[in-house]
Amino acid sequence: MTKLRELFEKNREIIMYLVFGVLTTAVSWVTYFAVMEIGKSVFSIPDGDVASGRYFAVYTASQLISWVLAVLFAFFTNRKWVFNGEVDELWRQLSVFASGRVLTLGIDYVITYLGTLGLGYILPEKLFGFNPAEITAKLAAAVVVVIVNYVFSKLFVFRDGEKSKKSQ
Repeated sequence: MTKLRELFEKNREIIMYLVFGVLTTAVSWVTYFAVMEIGKSVFSIPDGDVASGRYFAVYTASQLISWVLAVLFAFFTNRKWVFNGEVDELWRQLSVFASGRVLTLGIDYVITYLGTLGLGYILPEKLFGFNPAEITAKLAAAVVVVIVNYVFSKLFVFRDGEKSKKSQ
């Protein structure tokens, strides 16, 4: 048990980042797919339509809404349990954090949209009620986004929290 504890303590930051990264991804995906399904239903977008203006509008709304909720969830969980941010740095950290997330929103947006279009030609339209091309593209985007977000957070957002931890 002490070996496990030592391993955790040695890799605490990365382990906690991955745990909250998975939870952030869940918040994002649940929101994204819920808004997509509601939007497709409201605007009568047929299965397999990933190129119409209606689809593109619902897709954009889904991405933005899921992004806002995921960024807020990720910021506060990363600040408290991953990087131990300083209380007086809240607004600076939030603005830098959100700025970095705008970059990865663009990455997610492009990979998911182009991946859905491209994979739509080789994967079935629906599998167990879901679009496998969209899920595969969203998964690929998530891997890239998690890596870029960690590096950005570590280098630019929560660096002051790290310094103060080391000095204690």
